[in-house]
Amino acid sequence: MEPEDLPDAEDLWWSWVVLAAQRRAIGDESCRFDPEDRVLALDAADGSWLRMQRSHGSRATLWGRSARAPAAPPDARRAAPDWALSQATEAGSPTFLAWHAHGEWDTSAPCHDEGMVHLLRPLLTIDPRSTERARTGRLPASALTPYADRRHLEDAVELVRLAGVEVPRRAAMSGGSVACLLRDQIHRQMRDAPEAPRVLPKRPIALVQWNRVAGPPGPFEYAVTVLRDRIVPAPTNSEMAEPAELSLTNVLSTLHRDEARDDWGAWLFARVTSDGIAVRLERAFDSWPAWHHVSAPSEGPSMEDLAWEMHQRSPAWRPTWASLLPS
Repeated sequence: MEPEDLPDAEDLWWSWVVLAAQRRAIGDESCRFDPEDRVLALDAADGSWLRMQRSHGSRATLWGRSARAPAAPPDARRAAPDWALSQATEAGSPTFLAWHAHGEWDTSAPCHDEGMVHLLRPLLTIDPRSTERARTGRLPASALTPYADRRHLEDAVELVRLAGVEVPRRAAMSGGSVACLLRDQIHRQMRDAPEAPRVLPKRPIALVQWNRVAGPPGPFEYAVTVLRDRIVPAPTNSEMAEPAELSLTNVLSTLHRDEARDDWGAWLFARVTSDGIAVRLERAFDSWPAWHHVSAPSEGPSMEDLAWEMHQRSPAWRPTWASLLPS
């Protein structure tokens, strides 16, 4: 299996999460998620196995061994970078190991296990719509009920939620604790940062039109953060019918793109509020506003995502906390 044969890391992760939730809903542990080590596991009946671990930011490691592996294959971990190895990768004798960083997969050792590519097949059959809903925190329990006996449904829903919680790198990754402390410091400075003035409408026409056609009849609040070009809803948002939420996400995605400038960049957070009559939009380009809440202190934009956004802006429009970001 070559790096170009592998799916996008985010797509692979969330397809795997959905499969693990479906299996968990019926009490099947052959596909599972370990939230403590951030490891997804897939075991086949013939003894083949596959693992994926997410670490800080967008980095990930994928490794495994098929039943077709030769008796004494080379150690696939030998040429991997230090950050890609952890206590989880020490188990077993993987015949394949790949790591994902800077938007691409890499492996510096040829794979001598011809059965590895077949281990990905169950993950590639997941409905992309379910994958995207899980990725954005919008996969309802009803999406799992066709697979569930309801005894394990609550555990399955919790599995999806935990898979989206970013956990700091552990000692398995060089400098992980330092990176975690730096990220927390950046987040604290973002909470106190002022907003540079930008002239944008408080009631964009596209949002007003959405509210007239699809908006809830009463007051509501809907906050999001944007990780590059991905809209992520806040966990404290008002409940909203799925069609309304999907259409609002599309409106916000379009506004995020249209309101971005080469000099001042794009907004990091936004909140739509309504008193039941008028709707308005608040944006935060330079700070983490008090109205955007998270479920855990470790949640929030990663340093990689923040660095990517700051790189899009001219230096004059970068807030002071941006100087702490890695290049």
